[in-house]
Amino acid sequence: MDKKIISSLLGSVLVAFVFVFSVPILYAAVEMQSFYAITIFSIPAIFTAILGVTLARYGKNHRRRLPIFSAALSMFIIYPLIAAIGMTPFLLTGWLFPFDAMLETISDVTSAGLSLLSPNAPYILRIWQSLLMWFGSLIFLVMLVTLMPEVGGCFGLTMTLQGGQLFSPLFGQMNTMSQRIIKTYMGLTLISFVLFKLAGLNFWDALLMAMRCISTGGGDFFPASSSVYVEYAAIFSMLLACGNFLLYYRLIQTLPPPRSDVEEKFFQRGINYFKRLRQNFFDNVKIFFTNSEVKFSLGIIFFSVIIIFFVAMNRDPQADSLNIFRHSIFHVISYLSTTGINLVDFDTVHDFDRFLIFLMAILGGCMGSVTGGLKMVRVLVLMKTAAAEVKKTIHPHMITSIRVNNMAVPPATVGRILGFFFITCLTLFISSALLSFMEPKFSEAVAMSAACLTNVGTLPQIVDANIFLLLPDVAKIFCGLILIVGRIEIFALLILIASWKSNRGQRKW
Repeated sequence: MDKKIISSLLGSVLVAFVFVFSVPILYAAVEMQSFYAITIFSIPAIFTAILGVTLARYGKNHRRRLPIFSAALSMFIIYPLIAAIGMTPFLLTGWLFPFDAMLETISDVTSAGLSLLSPNAPYILRIWQSLLMWFGSLIFLVMLVTLMPEVGGCFGLTMTLQGGQLFSPLFGQMNTMSQRIIKTYMGLTLISFVLFKLAGLNFWDALLMAMRCISTGGGDFFPASSSVYVEYAAIFSMLLACGNFLLYYRLIQTLPPPRSDVEEKFFQRGINYFKRLRQNFFDNVKIFFTNSEVKFSLGIIFFSVIIIFFVAMNRDPQADSLNIFRHSIFHVISYLSTTGINLVDFDTVHDFDRFLIFLMAILGGCMGSVTGGLKMVRVLVLMKTAAAEVKKTIHPHMITSIRVNNMAVPPATVGRILGFFFITCLTLFISSALLSFMEPKFSEAVAMSAACLTNVGTLPQIVDANIFLLLPDVAKIFCGLILIVGRIEIFALLILIASWKSNRGQRKW
């Protein structure tokens, strides 16, 4: 274990986390004009800055290459460390008890959104919730392009990128990938904020909704508005969050064409530039919509919306069809993106619709997104693997090849995806069994376990179970652990366990 590399990574995260505290401090100073509120967020900010600088200085002269065990350990430490600091405002304000604050903060930084705050909690705590969700998803994206390729071999991330991306354990190239993904994430957040502002929300509500939708944190916050455009802004923002952020970056990067020849006349240069810009735009649109994972995701959304819409209209032919269609799109995308925002009471929803929405949360969005769940490209590979095995059973001498985006999927990647699927199912069964011993009923335990693994905190509401706040403290700790495992994916934990066993006799820990 390279302690300096881990210290450097944690220090960098904490230094970045300090800037997150500036938003609630600004709100407390400008909107609330409360010195007490400023103090509540300033104390943990100062502590975070001191700890971050100390860790960064200790790990300054680390190796330039990241070992796999150090990557796995860093992934497993980052979220608990952020949660331990992020829970401070909830404790200092007295709105949550320690174990409740712990589970609340872990659910926020893992973008699960299983809010334990009461509806009448101070608005500044809602801001802090949203910031934790946004920052936690940003950290996930950075880990996705830096640490996770070392730990899990990308799990099919490269299959979704036509043109490819370079993933390397070298710190220089990791920093380059980090900068790309951060720019894309912040740009999409800005687009979402503008959409909510144009939809009629005030500055702070628009900012909170943008952070919650782009981070897929969701939760129980949805500002009341007489305009349906807020729902449309949320639909578009959550749909953006479903997509592959690295694919977004590649399309944006290749959109501007090279400059025209300086020897051409000024107006001719401008005409030629805009012609090439238009051509690049249509080429990028074609690349995006011919992507196998994108087509599969849009197909899932289309058929799910149509099914839910017609089932709802069949039950109540006199209902407002436009309103039902909009709500069908909203909830399918909300749960497929693992955001989990609800606009209706599930007591009035048919069981078939509940099952379909539950399935959306299990599937998740595209690889390279901030969503939870299995991810679309993995589901696509699993389906093609099953079809290939059926063909080989019928025709034993047939040579089959699983292809995604016209590229053959390596057998090693297929094996990793199969292993990931099996271990995820096994984790779901074990966690459901353990939770059912602690207090919840079996259906509630399954829904709560699925909520933690897929990072959709509102998923238990589908089966009329929303009892996270009523769990015993041991169960809350266990749910926090499953939330982290579901976010960083199970292989990081397995690598830690395997490395600990192999190094136990050598005292390398």
